[in-house]
Amino acid sequence: MSTYEKRAWWTRHGMTQRLTSESFREAAVTCGYLVAAADGSVSETEYDALLDRLELLGGLDRDTIDQLLTDGGHTLDEAGFEPLIARVAELIGDPSEAEAALMLGLAVGLADDDFSEPEREIATQLATAGGVSAERVEAMLADLRD
Repeated sequence: MSTYEKRAWWTRHGMTQRLTSESFREAAVTCGYLVAAADGSVSETEYDALLDRLELLGGLDRDTIDQLLTDGGHTLDEAGFEPLIARVAELIGDPSEAEAALMLGLAVGLADDDFSEPEREIATQLATAGGVSAERVEAMLADLRD
């Protein structure tokens, strides 16, 4: 993870403080997982990126992260993306929280240098559910790529 990345989006979105909230933590992990899983599989690079960012910058332990990912995986396998997207919307308090959680998902999706159309589609659905526009998703992606 580059120094720029840590300084820029994590700080701007107050991720360390936000991740102390159990509901935000669940929303952020779910966003990261859903974007990574959108193209049919979570690559090892994407999984590692999610763990690295959460452990390093959010101070979360691996057991907590693994439990959230396991629960999300079961729901995804049983019911698809829609219930998890709806759950993220329930957990998010306002569009700024939605944007912060989505930034994690976008960063994870970009980790393997292959942000696919299905990943973009799920990211847009997550954004819309949280009150963030599709245009803002594109601007957020551009911010992460710079």
